[in-house]
Amino acid sequence: MTGKPLVALAAAAEQVDGVPHVAVREVYVRALEQVSGCHVVVVGGPAPDLAHLVDRFDGVVFGGHQSNVLPRWYGGEPGSGPADADRDELALSVIPAALRADVPVLGICRGLQELNVALGGTLRNVPGHTEDLSLPRDEQYLPAHPVHLTEGGVLRRLLGEPSVEVNSLHHQAIDRLAPGLRVEAVAPDGVVEAASAEGAAFCLAVQWHPEWYAATDLVSVALFTGFGAAVAARAARRAVI
Repeated sequence: MTGKPLVALAAAAEQVDGVPHVAVREVYVRALEQVSGCHVVVVGGPAPDLAHLVDRFDGVVFGGHQSNVLPRWYGGEPGSGPADADRDELALSVIPAALRADVPVLGICRGLQELNVALGGTLRNVPGHTEDLSLPRDEQYLPAHPVHLTEGGVLRRLLGEPSVEVNSLHHQAIDRLAPGLRVEAVAPDGVVEAASAEGAAFCLAVQWHPEWYAATDLVSVALFTGFGAAVAARAARRAVI
């Protein structure tokens, strides 16, 4: 294999003028291409065959979306928020397959929640963490609170700081941490803000949105650069097989 690493980016279901679409926000593609140095393939759910093809990629990314992970996947009470069952099925099948194949995984917002549920954890609703829609979009994604980084963790090594400031735009959060996951960051209110999979080459997910200022915010640059290094290493290994 030659050229840039190839990364699968999970899409979400959208309705545009009454027509079903699978879509991703351009900021994710731009961050992965320009900061992580990857080629991006957008994949929509449920895509049951993708779990069997995941080892053809150098990394997989599960970004944020306005929909919630359906409670039926983790034994929770039925909720009233927006849902995307196809995206759920995509994530819950591909994440374990990627970990088994040692394919790097990056999760953002919903992606952290999907990682936790895919490995057996649960979620809870967290009112008061959504964006202020009266503000311009660029201001909604500015830092809103600090998070403390776990000493010795993946995130602490990437960022080199004991705490950093992050934004806050989410409806759900981790309740019970899944077996095999390690807490990487915690907010002052106790919300788990990041987690990694123990023993994985690279599996890191954060609750905040680093993609919006991926090229200028130092925390975001470190995250996408770290993921880029992991997928580049996998691409190099595959090139000599």
